[in-house]
Amino acid sequence: MSNLNIRLDLGKIPEIVGRSGNELLRRCYNVLDKTRWPIYIVGPSGSGKSVIAMNIAKRYSAARNVPAFYVQLSPEQTKTSLILGLRLDGGSLVVKNGIVAECMEEGGVIVVDEATHSLQEVLLMFNSILDRTSVTAIGDKIVYAHENFRILFCANDSQYSGNIKLPQSFAQRLVCFYFDYPAAEDELSIVDRIIADEYMAPDRTPREVKKYIIDLMREMRSKTYPLSVRNAAIATVMCNLELPEDEKAAASVTVNDYFIKGNNVESVRRAIAERLGAGDVENVAALNSPEMERFVKFVSLIGVERFKEIILQSFMYYLDVDLGFYDLQLIKDKIQSATL
Repeated sequence: MSNLNIRLDLGKIPEIVGRSGNELLRRCYNVLDKTRWPIYIVGPSGSGKSVIAMNIAKRYSAARNVPAFYVQLSPEQTKTSLILGLRLDGGSLVVKNGIVAECMEEGGVIVVDEATHSLQEVLLMFNSILDRTSVTAIGDKIVYAHENFRILFCANDSQYSGNIKLPQSFAQRLVCFYFDYPAAEDELSIVDRIIADEYMAPDRTPREVKKYIIDLMREMRSKTYPLSVRNAAIATVMCNLELPEDEKAAASVTVNDYFIKGNNVESVRRAIAERLGAGDVENVAALNSPEMERFVKFVSLIGVERFKEIILQSFMYYLDVDLGFYDLQLIKDKIQSATL
């Protein structure tokens, strides 16, 4: 098997954070538990589809006491490498199971990730497996699926660069669930979880700064430029790494000092207040709230220029991203102008 094909280590699957992700898990699991229909989860890049699918597989594996498998599709895969085929063994060609046939025989559950990163010909190989009979064959070997066998696909929308459209005969066999980006509060919780799992130091970034970063991320992202909670988590960690150990050693120019030269401190504070969800930003109290002051103090400690630079590097500003026919520079200019 390829190094992309693994049996899931259920103990390493991150828990789902947020209401929308748990609601999708519940709905998908009900289908998986009460039917043998294949599930297809589609949505924007970075929305959390793969983690949700793994959690569905984890729950099904525990409930039925069956193994869980995982595979990422790619254009290089064939029926032999993925499902079932002839392979050299001791100098002779013998029929060997791929990960899918193995899962079928064991009655396990398999997550097939990055489905639209493959080729239509690869997806068409699944058709007989997705039918009611759920069977695959090569030569004189036939593999019938155990009654507990279940399969979940995850994929990005084909509008994303590098993703294919689904063959019609494959698509009509699926039960499709669309999962969009979670709500802002859920994304904040997910950022906190990523940082807790992956940042090996105390998180000193105030909630207000994270809210600002997430609001900016949500405004800037699109199907052509799919920023996600991973980008927000990177920005938060980079902010942590820039904090001086001694606040007295902080940048000498505060947020107010930085913008006072242009006589636009108030307008900048209004823009910040909007991202912090302050409500009526015409209210002077919102411009001087405790949340605002915590944000201003933190960014002043880092330095305004460095904070802006962190946003740019975390939001892929310096990467030459393939956007198809869309103008990457226009998106980059928008990010630059919207950051403080």
